Amino acid sequence: MTSLLSWEAVLALLLGGLYGSLFGAIPGLTATLAVALFIPIAFFLDPLIALPAIIAISSVAIYAGDVGSAVARIPGTPASAAYVEELHELAGRKGPVYGLGISAMGSAVGGIIGTVLLIFSATGIAAVATRFSSFEYFWVAVLGLTAGVLASGRAPLKGFVSLLLGLLFATVGIDPTLGYPRFHFGIPDLLSGLNYVVAMIGLFGFSEVLEYLYRGGWAAQRALPELHGAPVRHFYVLPLRLIRRFPGLVARSSLLGVFVGFLPGAGADVGAWVASSVEKMTGQHDREEGPDRTVLAGTSSNNAAVASAWIPALSLGLPGDTVTAIVLGVFLMKGITPGPLLFENDLPLVWTLFGTFILANVVLLPVFGYLTARLAARIVRVPFPLLLSVIAGLCVVGAYAINNNAFDVWVMAGMGVIAFLLRRGGFPLAQVVLGMVLGPILEQNFMVSAIKSRWDLMSFFERPMALGLMGLTLVLLVVGLRLTRRLRSGAGAPDRREAAREGEE
Repeated sequence: MTSLLSWEAVLALLLGGLYGSLFGAIPGLTATLAVALFIPIAFFLDPLIALPAIIAISSVAIYAGDVGSAVARIPGTPASAAYVEELHELAGRKGPVYGLGISAMGSAVGGIIGTVLLIFSATGIAAVATRFSSFEYFWVAVLGLTAGVLASGRAPLKGFVSLLLGLLFATVGIDPTLGYPRFHFGIPDLLSGLNYVVAMIGLFGFSEVLEYLYRGGWAAQRALPELHGAPVRHFYVLPLRLIRRFPGLVARSSLLGVFVGFLPGAGADVGAWVASSVEKMTGQHDREEGPDRTVLAGTSSNNAAVASAWIPALSLGLPGDTVTAIVLGVFLMKGITPGPLLFENDLPLVWTLFGTFILANVVLLPVFGYLTARLAARIVRVPFPLLLSVIAGLCVVGAYAINNNAFDVWVMAGMGVIAFLLRRGGFPLAQVVLGMVLGPILEQNFMVSAIKSRWDLMSFFERPMALGLMGLTLVLLVVGLRLTRRLRSGAGAPDRREAAREGEE
């Protein structure tokens, strides 16, 4: 049996990290797709070589999705869309090396926290997950949607409208519960629904192209800050100082990522949205470091969720996300049965997984993260018209590559036009993606709960864990509305003082 410290395993880890960093940086080519394309090779490898490569791919690809956000405001993964505006603003004010440094260091710390909890509490946390029914999953989706709306800042109503639009897009296709086709307008390609990754590419990527053409090009240019000091300092030292200043934020966001990640079917995307939304709500008053803290919250949460998604996979044989669902197939193909007996029968394999997670977060993320950040710093200095033509090409390639379907390219272009119109009215785009991600989870668990309770809606409030999640949603709603009211009054005060001063003159 191959050891994790053998040269084959180390080579697989390094090549997996390199592959994940290149793959995740391209919009539309997600960590799930990277792992899926690696599976035909994994079938011919020893499990102690294939699994470290898969973990390295998924961990680094989740981080690499932030490269597009920093360079061109195009998130590479749905998790990156949760804080794309803040990361792009950071890259414009303080440079992409610093912004991606926060992303890499936050991902590394969050991943380590998630791995520690994976090591010491895999069986216990998985036991909690088994007690979650469709009622609890419904309230988890409601909690995520509520946090997303309140994270839109001083205009929660516009955020709510964007969220409703995303929920509407999520209803296109076959009803997941009853199997009834809807909103397909006689187009067979719409029966499979609108892929939220395709929509994300259009909303954030293609809309940038349209925005550039609308403004005539000159307004789209971005002044880049000059870096004072070595890039190593901006990538490692300053982000680590930020983490040291806000340890509570990192711990809270990582624990949120772990909590959401171990729920089967949730994964890193939902964890990043919840953590970054909570930080946006509580830290919006801090205009100087607000974006830094939001990016740190989102990145530490998503990689903690990457690790915790393996908890139900190892302990119960239930996939925590799409990546672990693919890995379970590899387990079965290799004759490995996931579940409680895995810790007794294949203990060397389990410890190899734990060690790989630690190495991926301690070594791979800092090293490959620095290389991709330096590459991003060079990319943003490319003449913007040339860069934008490359972005347009990547949008088309990324949208087509997801399902190998030319129709998705038209969907991507249509989403770009919709995003262009939404931006004219000041409506946020991230909430549209959030609605498309959480919409199916919300609808399916509501319908399943309603059907099995014979449409007794009081059953949504009978289970203790469901009541706890509902109470947390209400607390979040009350606190968020109070913070929004305070933000509005704080923003309006200077305007009123200025008007009074003009009246006296």
